[in-house]
Amino acid sequence: MHSVGVALDPTILVVGGPAMKASLAFIFLSAVGVAEALDHAWLENAFTTNASMVSYSPYASFFGVPYWVFGLVWFPLVLVIGLWTTSFGRASLNKKLLILLSIGNIFTAYLWFLDLLVIGTFTAAYVGLYVTNYGLTGLVIAQNWPSADMRDFFIGTIIGIVIGVFFGPFGVAAFGIGGGIVGAVGSYTSSK
Repeated sequence: MHSVGVALDPTILVVGGPAMKASLAFIFLSAVGVAEALDHAWLENAFTTNASMVSYSPYASFFGVPYWVFGLVWFPLVLVIGLWTTSFGRASLNKKLLILLSIGNIFTAYLWFLDLLVIGTFTAAYVGLYVTNYGLTGLVIAQNWPSADMRDFFIGTIIGIVIGVFFGPFGVAAFGIGGGIVGAVGSYTSSK
């Protein structure tokens, strides 16, 4: 179907079609991220968990901005961009979302470094936020699996995780994220 030079995928018009399910799952998971970020901000301010140990740490902010603020900005941003790029869940997930989500994944690698190696503690709130971003990344990869970029991102992530096992939990996070990005960039640049 073509309308004004724009190609439409007829499966997006089917209620419950694969494109719609992945897009709605992305929107739902983004909303979960917003709720987690709000909860994390509340925990940081209320000091009701071992987040208080982290919040008193000199590593609890980036250029003076507390880390919980980043979650309050990041997940609403991802939600709005997800709603916009999927036409409120009616269109497929754009593979360019991987670029945006990779920025979040790189930031989580830095936070894993602080949590595990510098501070020596973490909370379920932190891990929940990290895993939510990884889940959003996984949805984009799964929906766009036919693209070589997505397959190479996934393969790079797996190779990175395997290598990272030799360096402990932080190594798994850092090498997994780095391997995925190297795989996708390598695939993208070799196809041009």
